Amino acid sequence: MKKKFVGVLFLCCIAASVACGAKSQEVKAAGQTTVAAKVKKNTLAASHAAAVTESGAASTASTAETTSAANETAAEPASTAKKSEAPTEALAAETYLCFQSSRYTYGEFQRDLSQLQKQAGSALRVDVLGKTVDGNQLYDLRVGNPEAKHHLLVFGGIHAREYITVQLVMRQAVELLAAQQKNGSFRDAAIRDLLADTEIHLIPMANPDGVSISQLGMDGIHTEAVRETVRNIAAKDGKQLTAGYLQQWKSNANGVDLNRNFNALWESYNDHLGHASADHYKGTAPECEIESKALADLTRQVKFDATLSYHTQGEVIYWNFGQEGALRDMTLALAKRTAELTGYRVDGNFQALDTAGYKDWAISKMGIPSLTIEAGHGGNPVDPAQMESIWRENKDVVPMTLEMIVKGEVHRISETK
Repeated sequence: MKKKFVGVLFLCCIAASVACGAKSQEVKAAGQTTVAAKVKKNTLAASHAAAVTESGAASTASTAETTSAANETAAEPASTAKKSEAPTEALAAETYLCFQSSRYTYGEFQRDLSQLQKQAGSALRVDVLGKTVDGNQLYDLRVGNPEAKHHLLVFGGIHAREYITVQLVMRQAVELLAAQQKNGSFRDAAIRDLLADTEIHLIPMANPDGVSISQLGMDGIHTEAVRETVRNIAAKDGKQLTAGYLQQWKSNANGVDLNRNFNALWESYNDHLGHASADHYKGTAPECEIESKALADLTRQVKFDATLSYHTQGEVIYWNFGQEGALRDMTLALAKRTAELTGYRVDGNFQALDTAGYKDWAISKMGIPSLTIEAGHGGNPVDPAQMESIWRENKDVVPMTLEMIVKGEVHRISETK
């Protein structure tokens, strides 16, 4: 009887232990869920607070410190997925700083990118194309099917003072991923289907050093070497190192106008300077700069079906660089379709424009239908109050271009010598 009692007691203890362990795991899981929810809530709150601080009258030095801190904790590039997948978390566009900020800085861009990587999972792949002279990263955001035979390039922020285009291209990236998740569509085409046949490379900030100088002045620079370079450039320009002079900065940190640094009549382009400058200097040779070479190398590697370069301002679409035949017809068709969406005018008088730009090179040397889209109006930097109208005008340009690519209406012809 005693042995039977001991056996029963032993079994009861085991049962109690199992039940207790299960309860412990349940409590632990609940605790982890609560912590994760708090972390997410705090992250969004911090991001919103940063946006409010940025859009308010925060001091330039404080903003620069925030940007520098963000630079230290840059988003790690995601591994390239085998195929495009839907985002892993609910992706709400309004939570991103590109939909909130009145001056979208490099630091804010990095915070958005970090959040987007977490929420999008393998639907977003991020590559770093290089590091600038001031230590900033050149990020390439890849959305769609990495094994697709069709490719599109969209970039902004190559001219520093035109930084509202950074915000625009980042919004386009967020919107694409959100539409993919929610099974959104453009006209009769599902975004998921368009992305299944195409991969898009989006480079929101092609000139992070210059953008930081235009937005934050000398406080937007990380290294003393670059500060000294900027001082010397101001002296060569015959200008005082004022906030107004730096706000109008168009070049990169080396004083090279990146959109005058491509091999498209570069030799014959007269910048009327011959020295590093805040504006117009074409550099010592085509692609002599980290940023322009990164764009050109990517284009040579991927061989895009079309490219869209965002600039400001003028509400005009430039498409021509003397191309002929099918390349001319496809580029003009893309320009006209873009004009229908945006309301911008189409301008083909390339002889009146400066040469050696990315669009010129992509057309003449790579045989790619390419547009330069000038958004906004007034002076540069464009008034942040125009952001919402610019967004309404351009939010469907990328899906429309994808549709044209998938239908075979635009595609690369061939490289030329």
